[in-house]
Amino acid sequence: MRRQLVGWSTHLALGAAVMLLWPSHAAAADSSATPRPRVSQRTLEGLRVLPIQHNGRHKPFDSFARETLNHITGSPTLNGEDPVLTVLSILAYPEEWQPRPLIAVPFRPLREALGMSPKTPHVSHEELVTTRRLMRMLPAIVEKQQHDEKLTMLEQEALDGFDRFVAFSNVVEHRLELVPSPPAGDASWRPIQQPDGYPAATQAGITTAWTAWIMALRDGQPEAIDLTSGQLRQTLARLNPSAYPPAWRLRLEVFYNRAAPFRVTRSLYAVAAIGLLISLASGVRWASGVGMAACGLGAALHAAGILMRVMIGGRPPVSNFYETMLWLPFVAVLLALIFERIYRARYFGLAASLLSAIALTLADYVPLDSSIAPVVAVLRSNLWLTIHVLTIVASYGALALATVLAHVYGWMTLRGRDANNALVSLDLFLYRTIQVGVVLLAAGVMLGAVWANASWGRYWGWDPKETWALITLLWFLAILHGRFAGWLKGAGVALATIGGFLLLLMTYYGVSFYLVGLHSYAGGHAKPLPPLLLAYLVGEFAFMLAVGLSPRSRLRHS
Repeated sequence: MRRQLVGWSTHLALGAAVMLLWPSHAAAADSSATPRPRVSQRTLEGLRVLPIQHNGRHKPFDSFARETLNHITGSPTLNGEDPVLTVLSILAYPEEWQPRPLIAVPFRPLREALGMSPKTPHVSHEELVTTRRLMRMLPAIVEKQQHDEKLTMLEQEALDGFDRFVAFSNVVEHRLELVPSPPAGDASWRPIQQPDGYPAATQAGITTAWTAWIMALRDGQPEAIDLTSGQLRQTLARLNPSAYPPAWRLRLEVFYNRAAPFRVTRSLYAVAAIGLLISLASGVRWASGVGMAACGLGAALHAAGILMRVMIGGRPPVSNFYETMLWLPFVAVLLALIFERIYRARYFGLAASLLSAIALTLADYVPLDSSIAPVVAVLRSNLWLTIHVLTIVASYGALALATVLAHVYGWMTLRGRDANNALVSLDLFLYRTIQVGVVLLAAGVMLGAVWANASWGRYWGWDPKETWALITLLWFLAILHGRFAGWLKGAGVALATIGGFLLLLMTYYGVSFYLVGLHSYAGGHAKPLPPLLLAYLVGEFAFMLAVGLSPRSRLRHS
């Protein structure tokens, strides 16, 4: 909390200086007339891998540009343009970009508080500086933070908006941490305009190289841009080579950004789901082959994408909610391929492909932070945490796969196909998948207790995540026991599985974003449920009701 308050106090002072000193009479600029630096492709590729320290991690300039634009505007690109070119343009022509409405204000009440049009989701840097409305909201918010008081949704959104304002100010005012840490200093990189810790002559050389590069970008002469870009990169690289990240890692991250492996993967899973659905519905054999081939290829690319994130970040791929959205469907597909090999049943491939296509689409389109962020030292050094999170999220993948199979069972029941062998097989497949999920979930809960004891000196603290994970585990254990004892069968198991998934959804999503606890990403702020989630819940309950009331449902053993 102390570090957070210091950070916000620094940002507050910075914002006050910018808003008070920035001219309030700047003329509005035509967005279509904003100039772009004339950078050759070779020079652009060199700048793309230029190391920079951003959000606690050394990364290529390409990642910095994408993440910064995404943070400020809500999109990693503007009008489909190369994000590196966009950031270079902002650096070279800040006066052209300040009047443009780029800073995202997604929360309608905040737009109204700032005097914006409720229908306009973006505001310009210039308008925030001129009106100072956002700045006037901050002292009361900081005071509440100092007293550990819970912020309202409007106050939290105001802080987020101010953070976007500061991020934009850092670019237009060239406060980029491009200067490696001095050999005899601390590990923090220095802003390009304040290279503290180096001799005066070295600092002058850095400033000269940077100024010459910016002037070349503004003048728009490709030859001068090529020359000054090379000089700037050489000047920075010679300062402290040992502080630079490996060149292969920078190139790999740029490749990862361009390849967008998970977007390709979700397309392959969609093709697999369509092919397997056609095969199961019509018996066309080639469709089954296409579907399983697409599923296998998607799994391979999925694994490659996760491996690249591991190599880039130097840690397991489960440090934030976005990465769990990548790991969960991968486990589901891997489990489905194993079961398909055992039972020779395309239902597993269909369920896993459909689940993974939906999960990866949600990971890409909902507002999640997809950046490769560092893990705090206390978590990075704990092996039990890594094993716990990988295992618990793997259990979510297995139980989510079981839920899709339960939906297939319910749909076939509604279609009047309960008299054939398909439902008998599906009942077995559902049972086996739940068994795997329960084993993983139980192991994950126990490993979490071991980690909690190693970190906090206690095995169990009734944290919301712990409590809901236990509730979910007990629910699915009851399903297994009910089926074994003859209390549940067929549609009864399917409906109970879907109900268990709703508990799992609360454990995985609800606790993370709506409750306060050690596993919370949002501090328990009372955000409204997303419309898509509300629509899903309504549709899910309607589906469960229809299956439960169907005369063809077999809820218990006869």
